Amino acid sequence: MTKAARVPPWFPPLSLTAIALLIWLVSFKSSPIVSVLHLSDSPLVPFSVSSQAFLLFMLVRAFFYWPPMVRWAKSMPMPHRVIFALMISSIIAGHFTLDSRTYFPLVAWEIFPGIHEQNPVTCREFVGTTESGKKVRLVVEQLFPSVVQINPLDGFTPDATDHLAETLAKAYNQLHADDHVRQVDLVLMAVNLHPNAGETRAQPSCQLLKRYDFSSGQ
Repeated sequence: MTKAARVPPWFPPLSLTAIALLIWLVSFKSSPIVSVLHLSDSPLVPFSVSSQAFLLFMLVRAFFYWPPMVRWAKSMPMPHRVIFALMISSIIAGHFTLDSRTYFPLVAWEIFPGIHEQNPVTCREFVGTTESGKKVRLVVEQLFPSVVQINPLDGFTPDATDHLAETLAKAYNQLHADDHVRQVDLVLMAVNLHPNAGETRAQPSCQLLKRYDFSSGQ
């Protein structure tokens, strides 16, 4: 058998079967590792992580065995290969930290959506009251379009929350000189996803957490 026709080691479907079995063992409660050995009440590795690791492994295999990828990698000068490998490694390392705030800019990114069992679902937000008495939501992404998405306010420290409330009030007032915000409320919104039998899902409840007074131009 020639070198070109030689089957690479660990070739599918053996490797795919083994990887699928490994994912089942570490990511599902029905596996012997989790249910029989009682090593944990929950999967050892979340499926969203193990499945993405599987996709990553397939991508790496493509670089070594798929002819178009092999030719493309070999055509790159060695410095380019090193830089490319460092960039990809950094992205992978940042992703599997699963902690974007700590390791930014090596951020974690999600391929598959997650399911949150929290009930009721809660979130904090700022609601401003203008001089005319109008209620307005102060949303960071609307007042600062360059911010694509901000972390939930639940994770902010008290000092950071106070500073953000003041910043949002100033930004809103710059855009609405004829009707300034004079008061900002930090509220906790809650929605019951699973109401009792016979009950309709109620409107979100609103609990006041803190009030900021900007009527004196502070």
